Amino acid sequence: MSTSTEPLRLMQYAPLWGAPSLDPECTRVQAYLRFCGLLAGRDYVLEDCGPASTGELPVLAAESVGLVSGASIDACLRERGHDPDARLSAAQRAEAAAFSALVRHPLRLSLAYSWWAEAANYSAVIRPAYAGSLPFPVGMYLPWIMRRRANSMLARQQSAEAEPAYAQGEDALRQLSARLGEARYFFGDAPSSLDAAVFAYGTAILRCPLPHDRLRVCLQAHPNLVAFCERVSADFFGASAPLLPPPSAPPASKAEEAAAARAALPSAQDGAASSRTPKQQRFKRRTRNALLGAAGSALLYMLSTDMLAGGEQEGESDDEQ
Repeated sequence: MSTSTEPLRLMQYAPLWGAPSLDPECTRVQAYLRFCGLLAGRDYVLEDCGPASTGELPVLAAESVGLVSGASIDACLRERGHDPDARLSAAQRAEAAAFSALVRHPLRLSLAYSWWAEAANYSAVIRPAYAGSLPFPVGMYLPWIMRRRANSMLARQQSAEAEPAYAQGEDALRQLSARLGEARYFFGDAPSSLDAAVFAYGTAILRCPLPHDRLRVCLQAHPNLVAFCERVSADFFGASAPLLPPPSAPPASKAEEAAAARAALPSAQDGAASSRTPKQQRFKRRTRNALLGAAGSALLYMLSTDMLAGGEQEGESDDEQ
């Protein structure tokens, strides 16, 4: 199949923590493109956070196909002649699909629990990360909607509790580590679509600085997978940022975190309030109320449309991934 030269545009969540994107699926598509020899700025346009009103990123855009998202991105790229698995035999392709399923299902569910269901992780890291990458006012409400969708998905997949959610991800990492062994890539000296998936989710686990990071502790127990992620990051993305070290102490309890937050909050608020004149304080209250009203209206609109159409889309997205 001939390779299409039609311009491509990839819309994704912005890079963060030394990863190509804060979102593992965005990182996966970037790795897929680079494994095909396509470079951002030369072969495709890379845009951080395009029209993400529904949080459905990455999105691939081309004039002949319009906007493509989810699992359809891989099919679209293959139809255009971009396939890192083209050199694989039929048996190797079947094996790649089987191991990719470990990433797309148990490991993805485990990461979803860690990011969206773990309250401390969501509040301290995930919500601010996604909110900061989205335009105002979308960043104020979309992370909450994304969390609700993730928790609904986890419930449907019987992964809403910590132990089953983490156990399946840890088992997936053990199987992937055993399959990789001491090899450079999963199928010889060149990367495949499986390498793109493992790199994307492994990098998200290793680089995201979560306060409760059971998955990262498990992944770091497999040095070959850590070395694999570092190698792909350096060879294809030119990244040299070190991976996070193992945690040296257990995270603080929720009671300790809440006590520390309460102890620090009053002095900061009192100092800021005391420096304002009554006129400035009234203006600030009015501005805040106007912003909250706008955000509330937007949230109600998003919730209403999400309730009408989101349920079916969630089910379809789960099946694709």
